[in-house]
Amino acid sequence: MLTADLNHVKTVEEFYKSIRTQQEAAHGKEYCDQHDAITKYMKECNSYKELGTHQGGTAACAMLTKPKYIELLDINHYKYRWKLQELAEPYCKEHNIELVVKDADTASLASLGAPVDMMLIDSLHKADHMKKELELHGVSVNKYIIAHDTFVNQSLHQCLENWCNENRAWKVHERGTVNVGYTVLKKNA
Repeated sequence: MLTADLNHVKTVEEFYKSIRTQQEAAHGKEYCDQHDAITKYMKECNSYKELGTHQGGTAACAMLTKPKYIELLDINHYKYRWKLQELAEPYCKEHNIELVVKDADTASLASLGAPVDMMLIDSLHKADHMKKELELHGVSVNKYIIAHDTFVNQSLHQCLENWCNENRAWKVHERGTVNVGYTVLKKNA
């Protein structure tokens, strides 16, 4: 994945516009389709958890929807701290968003946090790791789980399908099959 040049940005809005533009230029227009899914489904959500933050493109996307709570988990937030952190902290304070950032293996007990309405999975991209994340965090997600790279890596989509079959409370709601793809799971009402 591209590491975007973001030294010039001064706001979360500029950060998001710049990182998305750079990612789409490097990886193709549809690379960021999961961002559109986040924006669409966050209209029904007040809280967000992200497994795998990298520089924070999807975190900024979710932040711009102004939920009440955002939790970012990654094994190391070095690239997030490099730019987005200095913009995100005052933005979240101004908009009354509780922001929690944890350095932790997303498949470990140390990564557990508060229940959320939506969770994004974009971490290790291995089905066995995703299965552990779903087992650990899925119970505390109220509405949607979105996963990136599920078309280019079919084992990730199959992991999500299998998890839904084992946990009848969930179903595959939407699937993007262009570029690297994404999958949206929805909790049954």
